[in-house]
Amino acid sequence: MEEVEEQSKEMADSYVGIEEVLNEYCVADVVEAPLRLPTLGMEFSSEDDARNFYNAYAKEIGFSVRVNSYYRSKKDNSIISREFCCSKEGFRRDRRAKRKGSGSDLDTVCNGVKRRRCRPITREGCKAVMTVRKRDDGKWFVAKLEKEHNHELVTPTMRQFLRSHKLECDQNKSLSDSIGSPTLSISSSLNGLADEDGNSFGKMSFSNVNYIGRGRLSSFGIDAQSLLGFFKTMQANDSSFYYAIQVDEEDRLSSVFWVDTRSRIAYSCFSDVVAFDTTYQVNQYKMPFAPFTGVNHHKQSMLFGCALLADETESTFIWLFTTWLEAMSGRQPGLIITDYDSTIGKAVQQVFPHSKHRYCKWHIMSKMPKEMGLVYGALPRTFQMEFEKCVNKNESPDEFESTWEGLLDKYNLRGNDWLQSLYIDRKLWVPILVRDTFFAGMYGAQRSGSVNSLFHGYVNAGTTLQDFAEQYEKALNDQYEKEAKAEFETFYTKPVLKTPLPVEKQAAELYTRKMFSMFQDEVFESLVLAVKLYGDEEGITRYEVARFDERHKVYAVEFRVNKQIATCDCKMFEFEGIICRHVLAVFKITNVFMLPQHYILKRWTRSAKDEAVSDEFSRFGNQSSSHKGKNLQYNILYQEAIKCAEEGMASDHIFKVALNALREARIKIVGAKKNAIHTPKLETMVSSPSKQDDNNTKITVR
Repeated sequence: MEEVEEQSKEMADSYVGIEEVLNEYCVADVVEAPLRLPTLGMEFSSEDDARNFYNAYAKEIGFSVRVNSYYRSKKDNSIISREFCCSKEGFRRDRRAKRKGSGSDLDTVCNGVKRRRCRPITREGCKAVMTVRKRDDGKWFVAKLEKEHNHELVTPTMRQFLRSHKLECDQNKSLSDSIGSPTLSISSSLNGLADEDGNSFGKMSFSNVNYIGRGRLSSFGIDAQSLLGFFKTMQANDSSFYYAIQVDEEDRLSSVFWVDTRSRIAYSCFSDVVAFDTTYQVNQYKMPFAPFTGVNHHKQSMLFGCALLADETESTFIWLFTTWLEAMSGRQPGLIITDYDSTIGKAVQQVFPHSKHRYCKWHIMSKMPKEMGLVYGALPRTFQMEFEKCVNKNESPDEFESTWEGLLDKYNLRGNDWLQSLYIDRKLWVPILVRDTFFAGMYGAQRSGSVNSLFHGYVNAGTTLQDFAEQYEKALNDQYEKEAKAEFETFYTKPVLKTPLPVEKQAAELYTRKMFSMFQDEVFESLVLAVKLYGDEEGITRYEVARFDERHKVYAVEFRVNKQIATCDCKMFEFEGIICRHVLAVFKITNVFMLPQHYILKRWTRSAKDEAVSDEFSRFGNQSSSHKGKNLQYNILYQEAIKCAEEGMASDHIFKVALNALREARIKIVGAKKNAIHTPKLETMVSSPSKQDDNNTKITVR
């Protein structure tokens, strides 16, 4: 073979952000054959075979492949050597710095007209590579191989977002999308499933007029046992799927509630704030669709179960709340946000006595024309604007009180009963009066559309009850794909830091990407704040903090130096769970360079779900036979192994302890697998269907 020279080098640009979310069914494909590992000297019939092999290997291991460089022959200019590397090879080139001659991301943000967030860093100088060369006989062989990576490898649930594996998952996505299309009847996917008597659930006889938008469920005459059979098909795929139905005296279905395992696990992690919403009937349906929602550590909407209700009476809400609490193992929410409704309020007090209860401001504002009736219609248009300003723009409780009184006098509304009741309950909904309550970002209009965001495009006024359950499942799958995408962005890429402050670097390693983005804004804004000491007594120092160009808007910060506890009258930490720019400015001048542990809420960190997922997996039963269960098991084991690796690098001695412990654990696992093969399964070890139904099914009569 002639001497060769390198003709060119193909370097793929750092890709922008994360690719579009893919369908769940392409996650962690089952591989029947054992994984083949690359070795020096391994042969391939062509360059494409080598590329496909390395890409398949990369998918199973958990990284993305990029074609890096090649060599051409001097004789015929054909490619005779090709290098495949990890996509994290090399480092990002700062093209802007070369183009401008100087400057940084920080300068661009300060001096530029637009504040554009920098793309996450995807390259980390990884040395993993496989180089193949062409022999004279036309075959290719591995001439250079480096298997070690300098970064974390992704879990099966994140492989779908790796760039070199996107095409394969896109093809699977197209197939699953066509199967789960809203235009297909649920019977097409359930005809193959049958109950113990051989009846096909896909052919259940529902009334032809059982549209959700045409009246209450009880008016359809739907047999409760038919719906029970339908939910059993769901339970067959998810052993911890929980449902409850309420029937009337004539055995007609009245209300129904259901929740799957993923939602139950999510609630165990993020039960601090829950929103209960029945207004979806106003937007889409004539019957109440009542979901329980929350937010995860990426600040994405999460579903904690939902119900279709026969009515909105106190007894129905008590039944629903009690049923939901049973499904969630009796764990009461830290805070529950509801519509401003006395019926719901009484039910909340009875079922959730240990939870804080607040009202949704958006619901109150939207109900004003209806509640005030003719009085509202007679008011000038300026009233709505002044009312919103009174509620949202006041900087202190005293300022709110003064503005409220002035508004009532100006428009002669002191005798209005509804406004009077709002004032009595003002500490449960007015922004300036509830900022000492943790809302996790679920306060006000930004969360009012959470139900719409979860189900938009999946259901409409003509959706049948059968199809609704199927589309609910599809919407839920898409929701969890969005979470997987956010997880991938958090763990597989690094954010660009704007400052050299240690606190920013600390937060980048702790928080999810979404929450770090919020915190980074606070860090950056703290740089333009002026801090003035105005009091120091008994270990408490007091500061006035304001922007250089907004001296009239001053925030007061109290700092207990010995305990490193600071409080600001903006109350951002109490309200959002993220420390504010004013406290960060005080920390900077008092040489507090790292966030104290008590200011890091675990629910906003990367590890928010670690312990809870493991606990809830055991609580909600063994699902190892299901695809979802396999993924969940793998993720738990993977996270525990990563923890061992991180802790094991503390010293040489700790490394040896960790390595021996892992080797011993592997030996025990292999031994347990061998014993399991030769041990017959005992029927008593598996929950029978009847026991399962007792735990996860409830039927009540009104």
